Amino acid sequence: MPSGDLLPPSVFILDGAHTIGGTKIHLETRGRGLLLDFGINFSRMSMYYEEYLKPRTGRGIHDYLAMGLAPPFRVYREDIIPEDVDPSTLAPLRVDGILLTHAHMDHSGCVGLLRMDIPVYCTAMTAAILKGVQDSGRVELHAQSVYAPPRERDEDGRLLRTSEWKTVPSAGRDFLILDGVPEGLAEFWRKSPGSRRVSPGRLEPPAETPLQIEHFPVDHSIFGATAFAVDTEAGWVVYTGDLRTHGARGRDTRRFVERAAGLRPKILIIEGTRCSRRGGGEESEEDVYENCRGVAEEEKGLIIADFSPRNFERLETFMRIAEETGRHLVVTPRDAYVLGAVEAVDGVDRVGRLHVFRPIKEKWDRWEEELMGRIEDRLVDPRDVSRDPGRYILCFSFWDIKNLLDIKPDGGLYIYSSSEAFNEEDVFDFSRLWNWISMFGMRVVGFSMDRDGKPVFTGGFHASGHASPQELVEMVEAISPEVVVPVHTEDPEFFRANVKGPQVRIPRNGERILLG
Repeated sequence: MPSGDLLPPSVFILDGAHTIGGTKIHLETRGRGLLLDFGINFSRMSMYYEEYLKPRTGRGIHDYLAMGLAPPFRVYREDIIPEDVDPSTLAPLRVDGILLTHAHMDHSGCVGLLRMDIPVYCTAMTAAILKGVQDSGRVELHAQSVYAPPRERDEDGRLLRTSEWKTVPSAGRDFLILDGVPEGLAEFWRKSPGSRRVSPGRLEPPAETPLQIEHFPVDHSIFGATAFAVDTEAGWVVYTGDLRTHGARGRDTRRFVERAAGLRPKILIIEGTRCSRRGGGEESEEDVYENCRGVAEEEKGLIIADFSPRNFERLETFMRIAEETGRHLVVTPRDAYVLGAVEAVDGVDRVGRLHVFRPIKEKWDRWEEELMGRIEDRLVDPRDVSRDPGRYILCFSFWDIKNLLDIKPDGGLYIYSSSEAFNEEDVFDFSRLWNWISMFGMRVVGFSMDRDGKPVFTGGFHASGHASPQELVEMVEAISPEVVVPVHTEDPEFFRANVKGPQVRIPRNGERILLG
């Protein structure tokens, strides 16, 4: 046991114990504290909020605390604490840094609430994607992870206003890059996307880390994903983040398992996304390519490919299909901007192989104007698609479907190549999407609607970003920790029923697991 005021080493589950996403874990040892991810809990968010009902930015951290979307600890930015939130009522929690596994919002989406002096430790790709997404969108307060416009109290101290944009720059957070900083990323980091200047935080390899940390690249549906291991007084704590083995980088995950096993860890904190979804198939990205190409070859009219905008591996699949079927693959301006951020890290010019849709819009943001000025020869107007729909595959999701009103397609093919609906709001979205597709007489693959108005999904057009239940069991057995702690799952009991050997500890939100 440590002496003095040092607490025994522990893993503290702040959020995400029994939900898929919203992962927030605190690790404390040797008088230091680290957060393992700090994501938005979409399950809880959707209980109270939807697209047009959101936490009020002008109330800062108030609504997040009141609705249980942010754990009640003294870790938040001072400039987002209104007069009627007493910081002394929040429990102290030492945080020397955030170990961020990847750039999906359910793992990174609440970093913007945290004190600006708390650095992020992550890969260069994760940093680039987060900045690209923030630059090109009007992100909520919680997702201002890379930089944030300072806020100040109004005359009514309960209200927080953004400071004067002409004189006060956005404050940048330090990102300490574990795999080195490419020159292209350093240049991209210094760019301000809008009218308000950004005073960027440090972007550099860490000179030292608060604790001994190891990181391991893993395969996931977004580039730059990594797992972590932290050395504690009681032994190594390994955290998988999200991972799979059936993508293009499956070897990375297998190598992680081997290296993690060599650490003989005390605790393995492991995701279990698919444990409650065991009916799904085991499609690889190559299976998705074969199936999507097959239906694309049969179609003479317009094709829409609907997949997650951050699933760059899926984008490469459709780039391949477009080139092999003699079509132009068209992405949205925001997707093109984020691809430029990705290029700043890996040097691959994907935008040069694409076209970019130019929607009919009253006003363009500065980043959009700069982007379109660079790629003017590859812009696609809705009239271009209307004149020759058979030349194009449009990368549209439900949120882009309104642009069909300007294209006015007569038939065509809609390929749904994304994840299934997992809550009631998702089902409503699919109902609306189905109405749009039906209005234009498009054929659909990847899902259909049953008589009750609920989506029924067809296998073969999407490969999951997560390991199968059997793969997870095999990973646990290979790593062989003393204790397994399942998170990011709706069925943690799966591990207790199927894992042999290690003790399985089913966590609860707000539970501190002592390691000693």
